[in-house]
Amino acid sequence: MIQTLLTSLPLLVCLFWAATLVCDIALARRHTEALATSPGWVRPRRYLLLFLVVTTILYFGHYIYFNRLTPLLPTSDSLYVAANLAVYPLYYLYICTLTQRKGIRRRQLALLLPAIAGGTAAALLYGHMSGGDTTLFIERYLYRGEHPEAGLAGTCQMYVHDVCKAVFGALVIAVFVQGNRRIAQYERLLNNSYANTENKSLVSLHHMLLAFVVTSAASFVCNLVGRHRFVDSQWLLTLPSAAFSVLMFAIGYIGCHIQFNIWHIEQDEEGTAFPDSPADSPEVDVSLLRQRIERLMIEEKLYLQPNLKIADLSAGLATNRNYIYQAINREMKMSFSEYINRMRIAHACAIIDETPRMSLTEVAEKSGFNSATSFYRNFKLYMHISPKAYQDKKR
Repeated sequence: MIQTLLTSLPLLVCLFWAATLVCDIALARRHTEALATSPGWVRPRRYLLLFLVVTTILYFGHYIYFNRLTPLLPTSDSLYVAANLAVYPLYYLYICTLTQRKGIRRRQLALLLPAIAGGTAAALLYGHMSGGDTTLFIERYLYRGEHPEAGLAGTCQMYVHDVCKAVFGALVIAVFVQGNRRIAQYERLLNNSYANTENKSLVSLHHMLLAFVVTSAASFVCNLVGRHRFVDSQWLLTLPSAAFSVLMFAIGYIGCHIQFNIWHIEQDEEGTAFPDSPADSPEVDVSLLRQRIERLMIEEKLYLQPNLKIADLSAGLATNRNYIYQAINREMKMSFSEYINRMRIAHACAIIDETPRMSLTEVAEKSGFNSATSFYRNFKLYMHISPKAYQDKKR
């Protein structure tokens, strides 16, 4: 009973989030057609749903294996081989839908080829194995980690499983490196597009990636050690089962709550009157542009606008965003978000210096922050002291 519960827990968690996403998409289509048909909203959820469905298949294979439902193993093991090689590439494709300007590319979809090849090979070999070879493979290879002498199909089946374990390790490394790179690129773009990033940042996706890394490492270790070592010990089975359940719950929860991604940045950019890189645009003196930016900020106090975007600055200076990026990133050595928030914090300090008894909530509002959380975080970041401690010093 306990083993049944342990082995079904990750499966149930994945099923729960998959069902939640299906209901989420269906309800959104019924009540908010514009939102549901928006690529920025629906595409990532579809890939997350596909990821969770495949993960459900993966943990279904675990359930069959650990509960020794051997008549179902030829089918479940073939699905397990395919799902094991597909789940992390699908996670990477999900990251791409959130952080990549263009749609999923063919070379990215090619990451799923090992899963298709491995699952197909395993299924075909099971079909060509005799009853004796199938029993020998299941009992000796799958449950004991041995490599017994078998017929041609049985021997090939062992090689296929061994190769798939190695390919799995390579896919984990590739997805981690490429996924982390895409998130970092997105965060740089975000910080150079908006002053306020709290409701737009994919910091939570970093948490998902961390969960992914831990899951990947645990899965790789389990594959390396051999699943057979966990079959007869409930104590050994408890730790990975609980860890996978918690991490999959975190992935599902965070994924369902992400509302902003690269598509929304593109929509905001399309509303800008000045394109990124016009073919006939004359060269701009970036140093002079920096001076114009600083003068505009001082004279008009644009930084006090709560939802300030680089597009607003671009419109105010009648130049394209690329030149502003260069003026701020290269000349000032900081991102647009940092530049604006440093000016807001300087303004907040001036307010506190003049009226030290003003409430910090009001100080935050007067300084251009649209949330107290953002104000406190940025104040501590740039002043190395909390706003309350700074205020107390001035009283």
